[in-house]
Amino acid sequence: MGDKTLRRIFILAGIALILWVLYLLKPVVLPFIGAFLIAYLFSPLVDKLHKIGLPRWMSISFVFVGIGVVVTIAIWYLMPLVWKQLMYAKTSIPAGIHWVNYTFLPWLSHTFNLVPMEIDTDQISKAVMDYIQTNYSADSIQSVVLKVAQSGLNFIQIGGTVVLIPIIAFYFLLDWDRMLESLRRLIPRPYEESTLKIVGECHSVLGAFVKGQFLVMFLLGVVYAVGLQLIGLEVGLIIGMIAGLASIIPYLGFGVGIIAAVIAALFQFGLEWTHLALVLVVFMIGQAIEGYILQPFLLGDKIGLSPVAVVFAVLAGAQLAGFLGMLIALPVAAIIVVLLRHAREWYEKSQLYDSNVVLTQHANTGSISIETDQMNVDIDLKEPTVKPLQDLEKSSKIDTSNNKDS
Repeated sequence: MGDKTLRRIFILAGIALILWVLYLLKPVVLPFIGAFLIAYLFSPLVDKLHKIGLPRWMSISFVFVGIGVVVTIAIWYLMPLVWKQLMYAKTSIPAGIHWVNYTFLPWLSHTFNLVPMEIDTDQISKAVMDYIQTNYSADSIQSVVLKVAQSGLNFIQIGGTVVLIPIIAFYFLLDWDRMLESLRRLIPRPYEESTLKIVGECHSVLGAFVKGQFLVMFLLGVVYAVGLQLIGLEVGLIIGMIAGLASIIPYLGFGVGIIAAVIAALFQFGLEWTHLALVLVVFMIGQAIEGYILQPFLLGDKIGLSPVAVVFAVLAGAQLAGFLGMLIALPVAAIIVVLLRHAREWYEKSQLYDSNVVLTQHANTGSISIETDQMNVDIDLKEPTVKPLQDLEKSSKIDTSNNKDS
């Protein structure tokens, strides 16, 4: 018993050491994690092209070229529209401030009997300059310059990482089958079946997330953008895209999008209830499409994450690894949910959970007995293979006569 306990302690210590080293190497490890996820996403497409008869390196090249062409076409057509709407938003700021000062704030003061208010841009600019002169000395200016320079170096590092990730993903895809076979051979033979079962569940969860959540985000962004453009909102495309991306967190896309759209409608049309009502109709239709069409048919309940878990996972990923952490937070959280579910099943079947489970080893017969209040299971240790504990009731000889009623 002492040897087993000591061995388990060493195994846990080794795992903790590996995790600690990986955390220290986080800036180096994150590009490899991102590249592995990209390789995982596109490996089925590469396998299909490879089965046609193309060499694997050519299949990977075709996939990467196709991705580049799609992204280039999307940027080519969307960038002018986005730039036009950004310029419109910039030129609309003075008109928006004028509308707030002479339309919205007087209406607010008159309706709710408040003290008259007004936004003074000159006073705001003066307050900002006073704050800078008061709180930032020459030394502070030097530190700001150093931070700006450091930010430039970080930007270069980010650019290098963006270029490095596809290259690493290419080599992952090139050796994908051999790498998976090597990982499978590392699994101890007695645990291979159960481990592959857990890996299969994680694979199905990740597939559901990739095929479902990203498609829901894209289609929901299209619905919001088209709807806002149809009602005449000049910046509807940008707001729709942002709302679609933010919908990775439940109800965040709806909240961010409707607030931004209402503000944009107030700036563009003034306090006109017709357009405000149309904005609400667009987002209500979007929520109905998401709740009754997109979520049930594209996503369903395959991921198994509650809205609270989704919010926590995204925020934790952003805190630990920034933007890339936000992207990989939900897949990692879905895998953790699968592992925790199997850990709970193992715990509920263990002696630690049920104190009425008694293990008895028979030295003369070379077998053990598992006794509970409901059943008595005999296992012959001389058999060449021993099945997992969850299969004992099916594969072993169960004596139901030895129970509470006997």
